[in-house]
Amino acid sequence: MERMEGKAVRACLRRPCGRGTRRPGVLLAFLSILVAPLGCAPWQVVAVTAGPAPVELFVDGERVKASADGDVRLRADRNHVLHFERPGYRAQQVVVRSVREAGEPVLEPARVRVELRPVETRTRHIDVELQPIQVEEGGEK
Repeated sequence: MERMEGKAVRACLRRPCGRGTRRPGVLLAFLSILVAPLGCAPWQVVAVTAGPAPVELFVDGERVKASADGDVRLRADRNHVLHFERPGYRAQQVVVRSVREAGEPVLEPARVRVELRPVETRTRHIDVELQPIQVEEGGEK
């Protein structure tokens, strides 16, 4: 009986587990199904307008430069936080959300417009009003 088992093992080594023919196409199709979601993330261009210029833009905590026309390319399959700042102005944040439309992820809003406002500084000031004093010729009032 040991001889029979040995022959069966050798036969399995020659052929993939005794099935007869190899099917590399099936393995390739299976691997492409597993890897496809990882490598082909959907992207979307979001139009960004911010002022007064120059404004620094951070996407998800990383500083980015928008294109010349103010577009930013973002992954559409997740949410993003856009942070705008400029010295002397209040920083603002906008959340761009990923939603599903017809089964595909889409970012909303597709256009972002931000106007930064100057920081209001509260300083103390004293109003002083001077009134003329008439002095008589003797030096007394």
